[in-house]
Amino acid sequence: MYKKGLLFSLSFFLTLAVHGAPQISPKNLKVSTYSQELRTAYTTADGLPSDDVRAIVVTESGDVYAGTAAGLAKWAGEGWVPVEGMPANPVHALLAVGDTLYVAAGNQINSLKAGKFSLLVEALPAPATSLIVDTAVSPQATAPQLLVCTSQGLLFVEKGAFRPFKVLDEVLEEIVNVSSVAVNKKGHTIVATSSGAYQMRQRAIDFSGPPSEVEKVFRRAGWRRILPEQNDRGWTLINAQRVMVTEDDILFIAAPQGVARQAADGEWTLFSGADGLPYNDFTSMDIAPDGLLWLGTTKGAIHFDGEHWAYRAGKRWLPNDDVRDIAATKGGAWIATAGGVSHIYFQPTTFAKKAAFYESEIDRYHRRTSFGYVAGVSLETAGDKSKWTQHDTDNDGQYSGLYGAAECLAYGATGDPKAKERATAIFEALAFLSEVTQSGSNPAPPGFIARCILPTDGWNPNERDNVEHDRKKQQGDALWKILDPRWPTSGDGKWYWKTDASSDELDGHFLLYGLYYDHVAETEAEKARVREVAARVMDHLIEHNFRLVDHDGKPTRWANFSPESLNGDPNWWTERGLNSLSLLTYLNVTYHITGEQKYRDVFMDLVDTHHYGINGMVMPKLQAGPGSHVQFDDKMSFMNFYSLIRYEKDPRVLRMFQNAIFYYWQIVKPERNPFFNFVYAALCEGQGMTTQWGVTDLSPTGDWLGDSVDTLKRFPMDLVIWPIKNSHRIDLIPLGEHTREPGKAKGHGYRVDGYVIPIDERNALTFSEDTWRYDDLGGGGKWLDEGSPFLLAYYLGLYHGFIVE
Repeated sequence: MYKKGLLFSLSFFLTLAVHGAPQISPKNLKVSTYSQELRTAYTTADGLPSDDVRAIVVTESGDVYAGTAAGLAKWAGEGWVPVEGMPANPVHALLAVGDTLYVAAGNQINSLKAGKFSLLVEALPAPATSLIVDTAVSPQATAPQLLVCTSQGLLFVEKGAFRPFKVLDEVLEEIVNVSSVAVNKKGHTIVATSSGAYQMRQRAIDFSGPPSEVEKVFRRAGWRRILPEQNDRGWTLINAQRVMVTEDDILFIAAPQGVARQAADGEWTLFSGADGLPYNDFTSMDIAPDGLLWLGTTKGAIHFDGEHWAYRAGKRWLPNDDVRDIAATKGGAWIATAGGVSHIYFQPTTFAKKAAFYESEIDRYHRRTSFGYVAGVSLETAGDKSKWTQHDTDNDGQYSGLYGAAECLAYGATGDPKAKERATAIFEALAFLSEVTQSGSNPAPPGFIARCILPTDGWNPNERDNVEHDRKKQQGDALWKILDPRWPTSGDGKWYWKTDASSDELDGHFLLYGLYYDHVAETEAEKARVREVAARVMDHLIEHNFRLVDHDGKPTRWANFSPESLNGDPNWWTERGLNSLSLLTYLNVTYHITGEQKYRDVFMDLVDTHHYGINGMVMPKLQAGPGSHVQFDDKMSFMNFYSLIRYEKDPRVLRMFQNAIFYYWQIVKPERNPFFNFVYAALCEGQGMTTQWGVTDLSPTGDWLGDSVDTLKRFPMDLVIWPIKNSHRIDLIPLGEHTREPGKAKGHGYRVDGYVIPIDERNALTFSEDTWRYDDLGGGGKWLDEGSPFLLAYYLGLYHGFIVE
């Protein structure tokens, strides 16, 4: 009766999860040279007269000028130098035409040509916000007309004087704030005003006559309000903030409703938050020679390639999110902000070069102790990597295990001897964690692993992690252990080792054991060493009823995999799925490495007698749909799936795990995580599952490969953790309340395309953090992550042939 019920349940879950899966996805993607987006920020420390930068321009010859609250500066290649010859007045607007630079400073406008300043006009009614030289509107004039946008309307400058466009004021029945002006190839002048966008339909206007005659021409020309409309969707623009016409005569208008684009044939396309536009309070707009549209806003910069929107905010990209002006160039943009200048640019590179950069950063900052454990570091000064401090962690086994796994895959994919050297060093570092515990002040049972080690010639961590600290922890976690000491010393007196190891570390250990054995251990001595290490840790778990038992003779807080707890103790039911999956993984890895039947026998007993296969199949973790917390459990699940399924040979058991990962991957797919995607594809690409409906293809669906490669390209080169805020964005959809504990879904969501915020627009870089969270205001620029998440995903994709270089 029991067996029939079990088989019915198994059949039900299998058919529920796999029925109707779509067809096979593409298998590989060639990735050669691509454009890596980077930035360099400049402040007064780099020569700017002030960090309050209000305008920026790039001349035809490539010179870059920045207008600041304390005057004009020019980029000199390695820093900024003040431009001499004019008062250090606040610069509000800049315009470069040919070899002439127009500078609106204070209530004056000057021109700079051949190193000489000339005063064009003074006593403007208000500071200029934007300038344009209209060479089309005045063919009869002796010089092009300089149009000046101000909060007191639109002006034109001629012969040392300015004249207002009074007719525009009369049409609008008020003096309006004109923020920008453009002229198309038909000679139509287009203005963005606080009352909307307007176009004057006239080929050529002679500004050289008396004002009365000019006004007559304006009236004849006529102004019309621009009302963008696409199909059944239209905008009545109340406040047009920017207008621009491209070389191809394409009109762009930026307003609170969004961005409107009018093609040369008159067809409109409208972009709002629903179309992916990240934000809509615009301050500037420019388009690069390569067609990339750049937008400045009061809360960051945006670029758009015609299909994809990118949001650039926070100090990863800008010294201040208040963008005042943008000068787009071929391959990037110079951005004026309230805190300095940012130069965002695109640099050709390859994944191999990117990986080499992260390796060099790890070698420089992130290898702790003589064993080289890899983890993030703190910085003494925000964003300054010249002084850093390494720290102990709770997770040396996992963090360094993941780095070691990346090096094993690197060696498997490339045969690089350096990768083998790194993998071997990390394997021995993790092996030492199960050796350092065996003697000294408080020896633990054989095979017990330390969380972390610290040299005894440094500070004593027991001063921090003591009984008083444990009692405080117990107030929030009734199962927290009191351990004294929490950091015993090793037999040789050289090391403190941290107690109370958890499943997190074990997951990292066993992922590394399997990959090291498969790809790096080539001699019999090397393979024997892996067998020794894996067996002693696994034997410890078996001998202690599938628990890690510490030097006090009691199980640790989190490394509990016993059937009595997972199946019988309500305190452990939420851990049942993942811990069942973990233990089966450890056994499969150890059996694969050693070939000893006892590990397989224990494995099958847990599957058949204690239902660990069903536990892991039905709920590796508690799920309530995409966005369910917690993400570090997702990472550990896929770490375990990778070893568990690759080594499993029994078709019945394999179906359980394939079902589990199939269901799981549907949940995490919106995260565009290359590690998750490559693990799933490596295990399920081209695989079929027989159900009562026939054979169902388990291959990954959708553009999982393109998503993975895009995330790897976007993975930031700057791994300093800066505060990032996204909650103000208009392209986000909040998570439903059902996805989190009551009240905890707030502040979480995804973009209108159904996927999470891209990795270069958030701080969740380690594949452990919450990718659905809008804001991360911690870090403060004083924490530097390391690049092993990129390395792991990249080399996994490379080894399995999903990435071809």
